[in-house]
Amino acid sequence: MGGRRRGQSWPADAAGLHDALVAAMFERMCASGGHEASTRAVKKTTDATTGTDATVVVGEGCARGRIDVMGGIGDYSGCVVAQMGTKRETRASVKFRERLSGENRLVVRTTMKTTTKTKTTETKTFECDFRQVFAVKTFDPAVTREYFETKRPKEDGWAAYTAGSIGEVFRAFLRDEESKLVELRRWVRRCALGSDCEVEIESDVPQGKGVASSAAVEVAVAKAVIDCALKSGVASLEDPRFRAHVAMVPHYCHSAENNVVGAPCGFMDQYACFHCEPGSLLALNCDLHKTSVADGPEVFEFVDMPRELAVVGIDSGIRHSNTGGSDYAKVRCGTFMGKMLLIDELNARMGWSLKCGAISLCAVLSAEMWDHGSWGSPGNWYQHIDEEMTGDLYMAMFGKHYDEPYTNVDVNETYAPRSNVSHALREHARVNEFIDILKKWSSDAGEDARLDNSRRLGDLMFASHDSYGSVGLGSTHTDDLVTLVRELDPERKNLFGAKITGGGSGGVVCVLHRDCAESRALIERVRERYQSMHELKDKPDIILDCGVDRDA
Repeated sequence: MGGRRRGQSWPADAAGLHDALVAAMFERMCASGGHEASTRAVKKTTDATTGTDATVVVGEGCARGRIDVMGGIGDYSGCVVAQMGTKRETRASVKFRERLSGENRLVVRTTMKTTTKTKTTETKTFECDFRQVFAVKTFDPAVTREYFETKRPKEDGWAAYTAGSIGEVFRAFLRDEESKLVELRRWVRRCALGSDCEVEIESDVPQGKGVASSAAVEVAVAKAVIDCALKSGVASLEDPRFRAHVAMVPHYCHSAENNVVGAPCGFMDQYACFHCEPGSLLALNCDLHKTSVADGPEVFEFVDMPRELAVVGIDSGIRHSNTGGSDYAKVRCGTFMGKMLLIDELNARMGWSLKCGAISLCAVLSAEMWDHGSWGSPGNWYQHIDEEMTGDLYMAMFGKHYDEPYTNVDVNETYAPRSNVSHALREHARVNEFIDILKKWSSDAGEDARLDNSRRLGDLMFASHDSYGSVGLGSTHTDDLVTLVRELDPERKNLFGAKITGGGSGGVVCVLHRDCAESRALIERVRERYQSMHELKDKPDIILDCGVDRDA
């Protein structure tokens, strides 16, 4: 590792950089008048509701769950990802009712419904003083996070997603000094200082399955706050600057999950829950360094699924988590460590001057160069990155990994930077190829050509699944589902590919199949074999069954 230069200085923490990139993205949205798709997503709710409860304005919002077709954990590395919405959704209503006496209150009630054979319903209620959970003059997320971490029992943590979403939307409004939004800022202060806030949430998006149930709550609540402002007459979708705030809702919700809840996630889920619909893919560019500049690429686009293809999500029954102490957090941390090691090698061997905080991992090097090398490193580039490295050694060499405070290097832990970087770079290449095949798809092509393309899409999914396992984010149960897909249609005439989704370590397996009765019969056999294999009372649940015209 002779190219490494110990003691090299690096920029400040990732939170500060992320805020700067989000601010740059907001300015881009202001200049362009926001995304038309974002405005449509909010107007769907606004136009469909009456919005009043007697004299009290009721804001309403809706967000779908999502299934991660390709991309998954590559989002925090600047990967392109491909997501699809489910019909299962989260609905939220928000009221700000004038306080009559005493301290203003925050009340959150959630009703979580399952759509399995048991059809259970769980209702929770959270209540507190509004001024305890929020810093009402600034809505500093650190205050809200401290409240949930130190002043509430752990079982109340679910309410942090709602509080964080409200707080981050309000914080964005208050920080915007545009004179046209003065009434909006006054409304926020009235709500914060003199109103009770009542939030009602109803959802059938499964929790802990890796289908973005938490992001769906955040986005639905944020949309309800936006809707409340519109119905209160303090904002208008005719105002380009307010439309820019609407377009930024996924980033506000992402900040809530990172900075209030304390879950180190990328922003893939929040964008997906805001925009996704069943039957088409949201292709999202997660490289904020590129998309936040004025002439940068578009953040997202919609890609049609061919009519002959469909996806199904099968629940493994193993609960997924990406909170701070999970394997997901360790892999993320190891990825940023590997990024630092790679950039140091590139600077030394190529004479470059890359700065770790100024570029995403997927923009540093292509998968082709990683695997096959270039001038400065014939053969490959991965040979220069340690397969394993202790946190103690890494910190002695670099002092930080530039993902603080979202993840932190544990000096007593051993990380796998090479495999973590490999996954991100190769997944980025796989997703780009996946999307390119879909864009070029022709239903008029011959059956053999379409079958070859379908199988290639499946190859990319199988490779993605195997890559999750290589970084420690697989599970035996999801492996079993993927293996059954392979075994029950070995010639891949109907079942083309399958992969673990989201943050991995359990959750849902996404299966790409031909949209026909034969495929659905095979999927039933997969469920039956899985039930028998694990001695389950029922077959595993179908989370998503979606062709162009069908969603369960």
